[in-house]
Amino acid sequence: MTSDDIRAAIAASPELQQLVPDTVALAAALSAGRAKLVPTEAGKGDILGALGFDVGNALCDMLDTVPQFRHAKHLLADGRMRVDLPLTLGVLQSLVGAELADGITFTQAHATALQALALRPDPVSEFDVRRAIFADDGTLRV
Repeated sequence: MTSDDIRAAIAASPELQQLVPDTVALAAALSAGRAKLVPTEAGKGDILGALGFDVGNALCDMLDTVPQFRHAKHLLADGRMRVDLPLTLGVLQSLVGAELADGITFTQAHATALQALALRPDPVSEFDVRRAIFADDGTLRV
């Protein structure tokens, strides 16, 4: 978060305003739930681990047999499918509601589980909070 983002978040939240000037508490509160996508390659084992045996196998089988995924199946087999890319995430979203096999439907929870493979915490540092809320002379900016 930029300094402007931090100040805007504090201005918009009475709960955060009550934490001023505690920069440690503010950083913890601002960091809660923050995550970012990072470059992540995945293979069939990752799919099975994230989705379980039945759904994972059904998804891998579908990716192996549907012609429009003919190039993706090689990336998946080699453990090189980038699960953080917008294209991959878009394809996963497009599969939500699709029947992968008899009685196995790909759900939003499945898409979220695969996206989670590429999510990492994105904390706001205490130093960034301190720089955002204090002016150079030590006065509060919020």
